[in-house]
Amino acid sequence: ALARPRPVGSVVKPLRLPVWPVVNGLALTALDLLGQQGLATDLEVKLGGRVAPMSLDAADADPTVTMTMHGGLLHRDSIGVKQKYGDGQVQWLTAGKGMLHEEMWWSDQSGRAELFQLWLNLPARSKMLPPKIQLFSPPLAEVTTAAAAFTAPAAAAPKTVSVDAVAGGARPVRVHVMGGEHEGVSAGVELAGGPVTLLRVELPVGSVWECDLPAGHNCVIYTRLGAVKAGAVSEMTDVTAHHLAYLPARLASGSDGLRLENAAGIEADVLVLA
Repeated sequence: ALARPRPVGSVVKPLRLPVWPVVNGLALTALDLLGQQGLATDLEVKLGGRVAPMSLDAADADPTVTMTMHGGLLHRDSIGVKQKYGDGQVQWLTAGKGMLHEEMWWSDQSGRAELFQLWLNLPARSKMLPPKIQLFSPPLAEVTTAAAAFTAPAAAAPKTVSVDAVAGGARPVRVHVMGGEHEGVSAGVELAGGPVTLLRVELPVGSVWECDLPAGHNCVIYTRLGAVKAGAVSEMTDVTAHHLAYLPARLASGSDGLRLENAAGIEADVLVLA
């Protein structure tokens, strides 16, 4: 277990704007304004209709990371790449010296389309590299935990780690490795400018998950579904659905990682960037 998890610096809820289908987005926004944020969140999961812009101050030459949940994107660009991807696949695109590209979303069989796209700011020395696209299905690490304990895998496999370390048949925490590595499972993405950790963490009810954070790296978590508590046991901070929590490196004095706890009544789904 972590000796002293990093505390949360702040929590914000990014603005959510109506998008296709527009009528759904407008109705959800009206519910927010009427003080029915919980109902709006539940309906948005089922119906869709809103988008949340979350800029990370990227420049044109910097990479985008597109993480698909439902449906996906059609992609084509000026270096001759054409791709249709989705349903959990991840694309890392680095424009570098220059690339023109366009994207159009597509829905899955149920009519759903959901994805996240991050724009990352590379160091100046790494901006003008040849353009590059990396498309893959994230490898999965599974860790079985108890309600207030964490057990790391005893051994790592190249693609998947599955460890039943706690009696009672507890469901494992599922970690989709979309950038960097976790418990010996690597995304295999090459990124100029330094390592980036990008994980999607699915936490069953009552589970606790911990991971090391790279020294000197800021950390951002976004709760896609459900709710989690983040930070040390003595100073846990609630991070509910559609909220961002910032864990800056300046707060890491004496701490060594991230701790998430799902104490809500439904499974939680969280994105972790560090």
